[in-house]
Amino acid sequence: MKSLSVISTFLLGLIVHFSSSTASAQGTAFTYQGQLDAGGTPANGSYDLQFTLYTTNVTGTAIAGPVTNAAVRVTNGLFTTMVDFGNVFTGASNWLEIAVSTNGANTFTTLAPRQQLTPVPYAIYANSASNLLGNISALQITSGTIGVGQLPPAVVTNGATGLSLGVSNLSVSVNSQIAPLSVPPNIPGGPAGTSSGLNEPVSVAVSGRYAYVANLNGNSLQIVDVSNPSNPVSVDTLTGLNGPVSVAVAGRYAYVACENGNNLQIVDVSNPTDPVSVGTLTGLNQPCSVAVSGRYAYVANLNGNSLQIVDVGDAHGPVSVGILSGLIGPLSVAVAGRYAYVACGDGNNLQIVDVSNPTDPVSVGTLTGLYQPCSVAVSGRYAYVVNIDDNSLVIADVSNPSNPVSVDTLTGLNGPISIAVAGRYAYVGNIGDSMQIVDVSNPSSLASVGTFATGLNQHSVAVSGRYAYVVNSATDSLQVFDLGGAYIQQLEAGTMETGTLQTRDTATVGNNLDVRGGLTVSASARISGSLGVDSISAKNYSGNGSGLTSLNIANLSGTLQSANFPATTVTNFATAGPLAPATFSFTTHGGTLMITTDGSGSTNSAPASIGMVVSLDSTAITTNRVWANTSAIHIPFVSQTVVRPGVAAGSHTIKLSSWGATATDINDNFSVTVQELPY
Repeated sequence: MKSLSVISTFLLGLIVHFSSSTASAQGTAFTYQGQLDAGGTPANGSYDLQFTLYTTNVTGTAIAGPVTNAAVRVTNGLFTTMVDFGNVFTGASNWLEIAVSTNGANTFTTLAPRQQLTPVPYAIYANSASNLLGNISALQITSGTIGVGQLPPAVVTNGATGLSLGVSNLSVSVNSQIAPLSVPPNIPGGPAGTSSGLNEPVSVAVSGRYAYVANLNGNSLQIVDVSNPSNPVSVDTLTGLNGPVSVAVAGRYAYVACENGNNLQIVDVSNPTDPVSVGTLTGLNQPCSVAVSGRYAYVANLNGNSLQIVDVGDAHGPVSVGILSGLIGPLSVAVAGRYAYVACGDGNNLQIVDVSNPTDPVSVGTLTGLYQPCSVAVSGRYAYVVNIDDNSLVIADVSNPSNPVSVDTLTGLNGPISIAVAGRYAYVGNIGDSMQIVDVSNPSSLASVGTFATGLNQHSVAVSGRYAYVVNSATDSLQVFDLGGAYIQQLEAGTMETGTLQTRDTATVGNNLDVRGGLTVSASARISGSLGVDSISAKNYSGNGSGLTSLNIANLSGTLQSANFPATTVTNFATAGPLAPATFSFTTHGGTLMITTDGSGSTNSAPASIGMVVSLDSTAITTNRVWANTSAIHIPFVSQTVVRPGVAAGSHTIKLSSWGATATDINDNFSVTVQELPY
């Protein structure tokens, strides 16, 4: 047999064979190139080559192979073939043994010596290399944890703190998710700023850049500029109030309940440096809490055991329109939508009152089992009540107002006296010396987040934006606490749910605005497009109404300014003395009549509602009424304007008669004006 010899080399630069079409790492095959001599001359033809891998240069046990490559073409002694032992290269020294057979003879001659593998094939070891240059697929990392210190500064990681996103555009693909972003409140180590010099402050409300504080001992309303939270500054004080204990702000007005004066003061705060009292409703009975929604103010009367509803549509002439008696020690009131929520301390309950008809408020549900509840807040479907007797916070599901249900109670508070809710957190003011923050995101599992010191005798808390505002009668101060939170320069959101929304500048609504509760517009309102109104109740209406179309006059209520309508006065009637009753006749051309009436009277059984009944052709069309708190005092009735369409042409009568227990005498006057409208 001819002698065979192989001079082997490993082809540099062609070591790695990428035979896999998957997204895996490189393959395990490598290219082997050699020179085969037969009888001392370069071989030609086809040969079978067999490769075996050992860890030693002689003897030993094979760690891979043999691998046989059949019919390898040899030309002028040179051949190239692929060898694949699998993933056996770990970095240790290896030797390659080669055997040769003529094609198909299957008689292999082992060549010596074995060939030590030079470093180039060990590029395959990159699958598990200790040192790596170049790129690596993320799929190759199957175990272990990359430390934060091994990542570049721009990478955000789970659990990392103090992160700042210095990017101009952060986006998420349609198939990706970002978990809910929660920014827990900061637990302040102390106030960010303090305004001193108050005089027994007991209530605070915040609107925009100002805080409004009721000073009980100072008999005043104090306005504090809080635009710089680190330096809140008092800008003016309205004095002359009588025991102010609660304040609410809506639009350009502040509403102050004065328990010693038994009245509700309405203060124009459009110029914070010069607040002016513009209206007063007397005849209350130790009012201790006030809330405002739309054109109505809701007052809890502690001594009167009642909820009183006041029409404040005309700030200069507030009118009591309805009262619900039978409460037991009402201390706090909150309003959401068509319901008022009253915390009754002596009754140990929460009363839910349907106020959709302000003239006839009706209690529809009661939550019992409380322990002198003294403050209530409402957000969404839940009411939050603090009980001062057992130092607890109770959360109640009020989605069914006729059947409120307590869902959880957090105990261990320290004399809770006030509460505010913002987003997923409730802020409880403890009269002891602290403020407690409670996570209410899971209503059935309340969790205290932390407590911070506020000083003794804090009475009221308000939360606006990232700040909490606390009034403290022991130090006669307003404290501002920074709760932290997220500042976003610009935000575009598909949908957003928020507890309270305040804007310091213009709010632009690109589509529909749906207001489920009351809407208060303090300044003028301009509507460029069409306006659809189911019903209108207006204290004052100005303009010619040319933009209003398809109005149903039967749904028009309230007082209209007759000077703004091209009406023809049919007649004026006036009479003095007792109302016995009085009857007047007039003639009309037919159509729509606008009838305006007013008068005055007194009662011998105060407090009571007094007034007169107005009838057209023996049919009662309205009642002029007013609340009389004192007997034998003559009080003007609330003037009424009634629009009656479809009145036939001819003679008609107007009759005025006393209502209920109303008394009239020679000191009283009554008048009627009848006008025809041109439609």
